[in-house]
Amino acid sequence: MSEAAPNPLSAGPTAPRPALLSFLGGVGTVTGSKFLVESDHARILLDCGLFQGFANLRRRNRERFARDAADVQAVVVTHAHLDHCGYLPRLVRQGFRGPVLASAHTARLAGIVLRDSARLQMEAARHANEHGWSKHRPAKPLYDDSDVEKTQAFFDPAPTCCSWSPRTATAATTRSPRGRSSPPLSGGPSPGTAPSSSPPSPSTAPRSSCTN
Repeated sequence: MSEAAPNPLSAGPTAPRPALLSFLGGVGTVTGSKFLVESDHARILLDCGLFQGFANLRRRNRERFARDAADVQAVVVTHAHLDHCGYLPRLVRQGFRGPVLASAHTARLAGIVLRDSARLQMEAARHANEHGWSKHRPAKPLYDDSDVEKTQAFFDPAPTCCSWSPRTATAATTRSPRGRSSPPLSGGPSPGTAPSSSPPSPSTAPRSSCTN
């Protein structure tokens, strides 16, 4: 008597696969930070920076993003240095439409940094066209003011007093950059609730580890 074939529906739930971490920048150089985290449920980019320094590094900024930008569900910006946020307008130009999650202060500073970056690039392109030193005819900036304006619409400031976890970031990808309201992130205050005015203890106070 032959054995019955196992019923796939009777098997237990499939174990989740471990997330995949891809280093798309900040490797071999300290600039161009882009770290992509992919799981069965989300694709999240941690930082989205410009390469800076030698010409061979700067040329990488004109390359297309290593994944389909429209498939990236959210970007988390750790701070507003250009090598951590300066590629955002290029990502938006290529089809990214998810939220850019950052603290309110980081979002505000990033707007200043991106506008200044666009202005410098537009000036460099104009100078190259006037004096003919670029191999491109005509020379064009990586992005301009209109690209930055579009990018700023996707910033979604997140509370900084809450605990962060991959589950929190995944849940945040369901939020609309502007429009629909959403519940606070796990551990954050409820809307309309003032944060505690007491200073953090020395053991819990945040410390900066940024050296570049």
